[in-house]
Amino acid sequence: MNQSIKYIAGTVIVLLTVFGNTFGQKIMTLEECREQAVAFNKELKNAALQNREAQVNQEVARTAFLPSLGFSSSLMHRPNMDPISMPGYFLQTADSEEDALNGKFSGTSNVWKPGTTIDISSLTLINSGFEINQAIYAGGKIRYSNQQADAGVSIADMALNMKYSEVIEETDRAFWQVATVKENIIIATEYIKLLTELEEQMTAMYEVGLQPASEKLRVTVQKNEAELNLLKARNGLKVAKMYLNQILGQPLDNEIQISHEANPEVKLFNLEDGMIQASNKRNELKILEKQKEISELDAKITHADYLPTVGVSAQYTSYWVKDLNENIDFQPMLAAQVSIPIFQWGQGKKKQRAAQLKVQQAETDLQHTNDLINLEVMQVQVQVEEAYESIRLAKKNVAEAEESRDETQASFEVGLNTTTDILDAQAQWVKAKAQLIQAIASFEVLKTKWQSVTGNLYMPDEES
Repeated sequence: MNQSIKYIAGTVIVLLTVFGNTFGQKIMTLEECREQAVAFNKELKNAALQNREAQVNQEVARTAFLPSLGFSSSLMHRPNMDPISMPGYFLQTADSEEDALNGKFSGTSNVWKPGTTIDISSLTLINSGFEINQAIYAGGKIRYSNQQADAGVSIADMALNMKYSEVIEETDRAFWQVATVKENIIIATEYIKLLTELEEQMTAMYEVGLQPASEKLRVTVQKNEAELNLLKARNGLKVAKMYLNQILGQPLDNEIQISHEANPEVKLFNLEDGMIQASNKRNELKILEKQKEISELDAKITHADYLPTVGVSAQYTSYWVKDLNENIDFQPMLAAQVSIPIFQWGQGKKKQRAAQLKVQQAETDLQHTNDLINLEVMQVQVQVEEAYESIRLAKKNVAEAEESRDETQASFEVGLNTTTDILDAQAQWVKAKAQLIQAIASFEVLKTKWQSVTGNLYMPDEES
């Protein structure tokens, strides 16, 4: 099934689903966000329309193989014409019929041929007819033009897929940004709860004279800073949700809710043969290959411009002249045409040379883009490996920070650690958990990025 038709049909289904639910009432998964973003993205819709346009152009190109039928009619009217006079004369004589037929006259007879005057005030002529034209040979231009139209459809298909990949990547980044900020808010809230408990404990100790006021104030300052950071995080969540709403085509102030796994089990996927996959599957390279093919066809079309062309036509015409020939009588007529270019001052060779230079430019662009894509694949591979290692280390840091926090808390309660020690331990725990959340989100986004850079992120209907 054609991609653009499937895309438009899928868009209608998603729109009906979305509008069937009130905005903000549904908790959306990543996959649901992707579907809605694809349905609402205007650039993707435009790419689908361009895809359909390319198909229509392909259908138009096919008609060049078929004969064309046309009807034409012309009217000529000449007013205020002078009378046409033919003078009289005596008929000539000849010695024989043979001499008369050969124009050999011997004299003039006494038989008078009267003159004539035709008084026509105006002349009206109508010429009408049907015509069928069929190209027999055009140097291959028709065939090459059809191949270009086919390449145009392929390019439009791949451009649609590229735009789809961009939308998915953008949606994933926005989704995981919201998820990251949400988790940070949970951590910040828990951190403030710990600081509040510590503050109450310090207040009680201060009231019985076991701690100076400065130690209590130290905790209060840390708590105030944590509350400020929580406020910033909540504002950041609003901004992140606005960005996600914009991608999904929802009101910016919609209170969107997402569903995600807070601490998923992350596994490193296969990173082998990334450059080979990219070389075989990346739509950017395929598009450049098609553009090179179009350039090669342009060169062939340019060459065909200077080859003979052959065509035939059939006509069915009639003439109508007012007051002279008013009977409408269509008559058939067949015609053939051959056109042979002979000399154009070397124009053909120069145009063909220019066309070949375009082919070489397309080859250079293809090689350069392939090099850039290989570099991109290597960079993303390194980023994926770093993100995976960051998760491993972050999990280790969280476990150690939790153990350090608990031990410091226990030691603080028996007077073996200071207020600064417990505050530092709690701060390190918060930092470790935030780094783990960020590492997981980065890894999830890079998984999608890896699919994209290796050419494996397609519209669902392409593989069906």
